[in-house]
Amino acid sequence: MIRLCKSSILTVRRSVLLAFVVLAWSCCNVSIAQITDDDRSRIVTQIEHSQKSVVPERFPDLTVAKQRVMQRIESVRAEMLSQPSAANGQAWLDYLNLDPIAEAIKEGESAGKLAQSAFDLRFRLIGNLPGLEVDVLRDLRDSVEQLISAIRFRDGDKSVEQLRKQLTDLSARIKELDRIPSSEDASAISAIIGLIDESNQVTEVVSLFREIFGRPNLAVFAGEPIVTRAINREVNNSRPVQDCILGTRIVGNAHTNGCVTATLLPATGMARIQVALSGHVTTNNLGYNGPVRLRTSGTGQIAASRVLNINEQGVTFDPIFTNVALNTQIDAIEHRLGIVRRIAKKKAAQQKPKADRIALAKFQTQVTNEFAKQTGEASGIKRPDLTTKIMPILKRVSLEEPLRTWGSTADYLFIEATVRKQNQIASAVAQPRILGSFEMAVQIEESLVDNVFGPLLAGRTVKESEIDELLARRDEGFTEQTKIKPQTAQNELASDDKKEPTFEIDFARVQPIVFEARDGKVRLGIRGTRFSTGSRDLNVPMEITAMYQPTRTDDGRAILIRDEAINVDFPGQRRLSISQAGLKRNIQEKFNDVFPMSLLDRTFTMPPTVEFEAIRNRQFRPTLIDARKGWLTIAVQ
Repeated sequence: MIRLCKSSILTVRRSVLLAFVVLAWSCCNVSIAQITDDDRSRIVTQIEHSQKSVVPERFPDLTVAKQRVMQRIESVRAEMLSQPSAANGQAWLDYLNLDPIAEAIKEGESAGKLAQSAFDLRFRLIGNLPGLEVDVLRDLRDSVEQLISAIRFRDGDKSVEQLRKQLTDLSARIKELDRIPSSEDASAISAIIGLIDESNQVTEVVSLFREIFGRPNLAVFAGEPIVTRAINREVNNSRPVQDCILGTRIVGNAHTNGCVTATLLPATGMARIQVALSGHVTTNNLGYNGPVRLRTSGTGQIAASRVLNINEQGVTFDPIFTNVALNTQIDAIEHRLGIVRRIAKKKAAQQKPKADRIALAKFQTQVTNEFAKQTGEASGIKRPDLTTKIMPILKRVSLEEPLRTWGSTADYLFIEATVRKQNQIASAVAQPRILGSFEMAVQIEESLVDNVFGPLLAGRTVKESEIDELLARRDEGFTEQTKIKPQTAQNELASDDKKEPTFEIDFARVQPIVFEARDGKVRLGIRGTRFSTGSRDLNVPMEITAMYQPTRTDDGRAILIRDEAINVDFPGQRRLSISQAGLKRNIQEKFNDVFPMSLLDRTFTMPPTVEFEAIRNRQFRPTLIDARKGWLTIAVQ
């Protein structure tokens, strides 16, 4: 088992509240999508209908699951032994420690011992450890999880009875479910859905829950100020004129004075930005036609617009619309002979309407081409490479690639994402509108935290030395060029184990991380089944939490301020012994440092490596923190 202390809780806290602030709705009093009576009725009816179809034959087969694990173990061993670096491959095998589960399978150990070895291996196969995303290790993890499920359902008749009871309890919970489910209800439902999915039974119930609890649980926004800062600019330039119209060679200068502006357009499936150029042009030219010279001047108005469509595939463009007006006049006709000047003036007057039409057409083409060139440069903008950067991490923690939707409104562009596994639920409640202006914002729903940290921490015992060991190698990789060295890390871990840990905690198997955003407050904490410090143990279910209140400072910043006391509760325990009560006070003291008195109280500076120039090196600070209906909203300026 793996163990946790103060540094790990701090890591979790930062991950929940800060990691997603990398990048709104502006109206209020709009109804929020939530669980309806029809949703409740559909679920209850489907559960009642599906209970009859639960049969022993559909449960996972234990013999097949054992065989699959052994096959995957051999694949992993072959992969590691074929590494360019034999030492690195052996270090991986030492870290994975495959012998206990292989021996338990070969020796026909009891279900309890086999399950424990399977859980231990799964814990080593899941976590943000570079290398765990490779297919051979993910395949092994999948087979180990299938083995755990097969052990759980090995007694077919008994499992049928238990699963039907779970379905009955689930139906009763749904009947009493609030329109906006509590975090406890949502987490319990997710745990039951995960169990049902493992059983290979009543898949239609899982599908229905994924549909109803299928709204995005993460949203990232870029407000109009960021977009306009990136695109809006003044236009003030001059260019030489060289042309020929009706046999007259024209040279001179044209000066443009105007502006380029961006306007966000409502769209779903992509973000749409209308880029427009408007300006005023003045020209001063000299025309040569034989021995005659014509001095001309002109004024013009230009207007061009184009819509940019942006999503993860890049930037595409709608056609350009251009509208121009041009008014030119002959200021002087120069020749040493007056009769030539009179003839030239008469001829120029005759040709001027046609010359003006030709000049206007050329002017419009020129404006269109130049605008196309300038806006076309946007196609070279590097879009956020979410898949390449995020997918390895998701694979390491056994999550799937999130479903994502790009879009825009008149006030912001956004990306909504649904982060969950096949056997997890997302949100049943649409995100609330963001009240007020912002440059960037992020919204996190409670299910996101449960989906990410639940599989990672559920059932684990974590201590400080192991968390430090994981953090120490966070920048190493699996390949020869950026390889991790589990063997070295284990040596460091063995050294650390000589020191008595500050404390360690066994995480609960359901909702190990507490994250609630409701009624204007944020509740953070952990759920455990055992707390230990030194030689003192407390083996009871416990919940250690801190309540934070969004507060605005005198200079307009928004921060989270912690209520003074750390809450330590023991659900289901009526009375603690004297020693247990003393340990409770010890828990409060230790977690007083884990949960700081304030959160989000720092200014965030975008690194110089950010490719988006509008936010590169800029400093941002939270100006809005809102906690409603299970959603935490953080907006920055």
